[in-house]
Amino acid sequence: MKRYILAILIVGFIQIAGFAQVNITLQFDVTQKIDSVSVQGYQSDTGFYKVLSKPYAKTLSIKEKKSLSPGLYFILCDSNMTAAFLISSAANQTFTVSIQDETFEYTGSVENQKYKEYLDQMNLFEMQMSALNQEFNDAKGRLPQYMLGPIVDTLNAKALRIKAATAKYQDEVIAENPGMLLASVIAASKEIPQPSKEISNNRMLLQEYYMQHYFDGFPWNDPRIFNTPIGDNKIKDFNSFIVQWRRKDLYPYVLSTLKAAKVNTESYYIFFDKLEKVIGDHASPYRVESVYIDMLKDMLTIPKLPELRKRHCMYEIGVIDKNHEGERANDFRIVTNTGDTTSLYEIQSEYLLLYLQHPTCPTCQRVRKLIADFPMLNKAIASGRLKVLTVYFEDELEIWNNYVNSPEANPNYMHGWNFDQSIAEKNLYDTRAIPYMFILDKDKRILHKNVMENDLEDVIRQLHIIN
Repeated sequence: MKRYILAILIVGFIQIAGFAQVNITLQFDVTQKIDSVSVQGYQSDTGFYKVLSKPYAKTLSIKEKKSLSPGLYFILCDSNMTAAFLISSAANQTFTVSIQDETFEYTGSVENQKYKEYLDQMNLFEMQMSALNQEFNDAKGRLPQYMLGPIVDTLNAKALRIKAATAKYQDEVIAENPGMLLASVIAASKEIPQPSKEISNNRMLLQEYYMQHYFDGFPWNDPRIFNTPIGDNKIKDFNSFIVQWRRKDLYPYVLSTLKAAKVNTESYYIFFDKLEKVIGDHASPYRVESVYIDMLKDMLTIPKLPELRKRHCMYEIGVIDKNHEGERANDFRIVTNTGDTTSLYEIQSEYLLLYLQHPTCPTCQRVRKLIADFPMLNKAIASGRLKVLTVYFEDELEIWNNYVNSPEANPNYMHGWNFDQSIAEKNLYDTRAIPYMFILDKDKRILHKNVMENDLEDVIRQLHIIN
């Protein structure tokens, strides 16, 4: 089949410091039909973005002004990722990317040619690992189970040697290319070293190992890494560990990782902002206020912190640095659904589930409906050891009256209206995060704060409210 050659000229003019004036020629020598060619970049705050998109032609000149910041760029043919190139600096650059059916080459860019050689070598390592997997599958298909042990040991030994060779090669390429984005891309891509068998066979220890070592060798000092999906996905995966495991004993590793990012304030801000969405956002179901407060206080130690960030930290601390576990919850007065006027401290109960809410809030309605069917909660209420107090804290009397006179007001609960709005006006609680649930003891000391609905039954079980 006749081979098609496409030459595309992408020209960019530097107008802002930190953006590269590039003159990149893309040469295609491929057999498949191409309708369009595009180039995409990546930024941590926006994700993938389109640099250019043009219909296919044997020769395409892109004459518009294009400024490319340092980062990793992807060449797509008809929306299929075909090749990539690195821009490491704002220095003017001219190079050619030649794309064939199965491979691509770079001319005029030492870094990108090294990047290509690196990808080729990593592909060889991957093929070696695949061959070991195939060898095991072949043995499993023709040998009885009892004979597989020695073969598995041999294959595991070979796999460890391949992994060691891979890590050594990556370290060599990093050392040979100081200051280049290529070195940072490789450093961010390195696998975590294999833990000992003792750790691998213990789920709790394995989780701790990953939290402790997940960012070993990560190039925090190079914020360009966040102009690649590699660096950004690293943080996303770390956040997913927090979401999945939710272990308090792992939270110190969150803070130690944040402190490690301080070698570069730009990297620190990127990591902080993404971590804040999981741990600090008042709407996040994975919010951990104690860790978030420590994060905010850590940011305040940064020299010459921008005023906007400083005000944000101070505001958040002022709103949430109260009602800690072990402390007495802030008191407030209410009128109840029976017409009595009382206060939180005056309510007599061995345990109290304090439920701050808005009657018409969709999430509050959903959670109320959900927990109404929790058997452990209902047994605790029936035992007389636990009371549930829902509290409405805004000033709409009509909303309050409609709620307490509707079927939505569970007859097994006590319902209160903070009629003087002291909760909101004095910032007694962080009312942005509703529904907001606490478990209090008879002295109104907080046993559990920010209890999520899915954890409520477990919390009641841990307190042994029900024998």
